[in-house]
Amino acid sequence: MREPETMKIPATNPSPKDLADEIRSIGFSCTRCGTCCRSGPDDSGLVFASHDEVAALVASGAGPWDGVAVPYPDFILCGNGTLVTFGWCLRHDKGRCRFLTQQGCTRYPFRPWICRTYPFALVEGDLTVSDCPGLGGSISEAEALSLAGDLLERARFEAGDEERVRRVFASARIPEGKRCVVDGSGLRICGSEPPATGPGKSDPRKPHVPP
Repeated sequence: MREPETMKIPATNPSPKDLADEIRSIGFSCTRCGTCCRSGPDDSGLVFASHDEVAALVASGAGPWDGVAVPYPDFILCGNGTLVTFGWCLRHDKGRCRFLTQQGCTRYPFRPWICRTYPFALVEGDLTVSDCPGLGGSISEAEALSLAGDLLERARFEAGDEERVRRVFASARIPEGKRCVVDGSGLRICGSEPPATGPGKSDPRKPHVPP
């Protein structure tokens, strides 16, 4: 998904009403174009997902874990040839999310938070807005309040998840010379299959979790 580029609106510790007012002043109406689900010339189109979000998709019948998600390809070197990433991304098929069809998202009720709130995100208390064909569209007060609630819930979820990842990373015994995913549930050694796409502009909350 596209990194926020168009505007950044100060909204530190916003209330749902204030956040909804900001959203309505910008305007948004989803065009169902699917652009945010595809890669582009300057955009990997990756959708970051936490362990819990991938687990929810798997439980919904979306397929086995490795069919739903791959390690997020933004790895860091931890020494001794060990590479670590801090989350997952939804698997792509021919440059698009594998759940995107001509009829839309096949796992819509179970989609990750970034999909639920796009093109908006709260980053360190600020409302960020990504480039999207739906910006400027008409949005009702009720729709804006619902989206504001989702943004605040997403921020709470991400803060909790990031804290869990930090605790796992601090206590994990990272094996030497391996590619590993550290997420909120523990540590997983990656298989031999390389990521389908390389790192690029994606979720404004990249899975960087400091030690």
